[in-house]
Amino acid sequence: MKFLLRLAALLLAATLLASCTTAQNPTPVAVAATPAPSIPVPTIPSATFTITDYGAVADGKTLNTAAIQQTIDACSAAGGGTVVIPEGKFLTGPLTLASNLNFHLAPNATLLFLNDLAVYPKSGGRYANGLSVSNAHDLEISGPGTIDGQGAPWWAAFEANNAMPRRPNLVVISNCTTVLVHQVTLKDSPCFHLVPQRCTNVTIRDLTITAPSTAHNTDAIDPSGWHFLITNCTLDTGDDNVAIKAGGRPGDRPSCEDFTITNCNMLRGHGLSIGSETSGGLNGLYVSNITFNGTTSGIRLKSNRTAGGLIENLHYSNITMKNVKTPIYITSYYPKEPKSPGDDPLPTPANPNPRPNWRDITFSNITITDCPVAGVLWGLPELSMSNLTFTNVHISTTEGMKIYFANNVRFIDSSITVQKGPPVLLYKAAVTGLPNLPADSATPSKSP
Repeated sequence: MKFLLRLAALLLAATLLASCTTAQNPTPVAVAATPAPSIPVPTIPSATFTITDYGAVADGKTLNTAAIQQTIDACSAAGGGTVVIPEGKFLTGPLTLASNLNFHLAPNATLLFLNDLAVYPKSGGRYANGLSVSNAHDLEISGPGTIDGQGAPWWAAFEANNAMPRRPNLVVISNCTTVLVHQVTLKDSPCFHLVPQRCTNVTIRDLTITAPSTAHNTDAIDPSGWHFLITNCTLDTGDDNVAIKAGGRPGDRPSCEDFTITNCNMLRGHGLSIGSETSGGLNGLYVSNITFNGTTSGIRLKSNRTAGGLIENLHYSNITMKNVKTPIYITSYYPKEPKSPGDDPLPTPANPNPRPNWRDITFSNITITDCPVAGVLWGLPELSMSNLTFTNVHISTTEGMKIYFANNVRFIDSSITVQKGPPVLLYKAAVTGLPNLPADSATPSKSP
């Protein structure tokens, strides 16, 4: 029901938009806001436990792992409450959270994670994650303090040897229900920053996540699960700003469902992504009021023949992009496309892997400027992407958009303006709504 209500609102908005906007009047018309999802937030008992009462020292040098974990364990044993990281710098190793708990970083509090690779703990042949929790409920991580992964030595080690054991993620929340992460700064993770995986009812709001643009694999948020709200965040990292991980085995229910991402600012990074794992499927993504400035990609959907699945009912609205390398990028060939769409023969029928299946995607009220290309829409010869609708989308770039192996791509009151070359290149693509569409390059020309 929740999905149907949102879809009805979006369809109504698109109808109003189409009736109010003309090619001669490209001024964006307000689209009705996506209904705010009804996601429950944690219920946390009132008890308070402060880490300095258990021996933690705020000098940035003393290793406080035991004292902080003892505080968390005492809170959990008492039935839950708030664990307070007070003002100061506290060095720690890996920590494990619990149910009914708010891990609160006070103003001017900084949790520094150990970055000495020689003594950092390993688990299962890889380095242990920084802050982790599994199979919990009613969990909160709150600010306004900072969690600092001190990632520089980790990035240097990876650059010297990319076969090293996997680096720690900063915060990993697995198989949890009713989660709230808010008003905290995450910075300089050795690898991914925030990973809420296979979780239900998750709210992520008012976060700042930063890392250098050169820091490998420092994704800001990598979510998977059901019923997510990500809002009012500034994400500025060295990899995906958001990467929805829709992996897993196909089943009766998609591995990701009902995601809302709104009012966020994407700076350096690789964009708002789905994939590359898509084998478990995604149904229902609502993205609105997003700015991209300086990302390598904007809207980025990526998969391949070895990790594909059904990705459907995606809705992007009220978005601006500037200085983005590839503003709209949907590929079934991640990480690298063929030189040309005709270079890839059909796979053998015996190939058992599921294919990426991108379908039923809407884009509305989007402005793209000062970018080198308009975008890439590249499906597979055996499975075209389908039903993509662009309404009031205006793109001004150096070069145009490649649309290969795609069915029912519609542009309504939209434009692509380029400095050189054709606005679009087509190959086995059914596209309507743009003036002077070129011939499909897969169609042989007729003899005179």
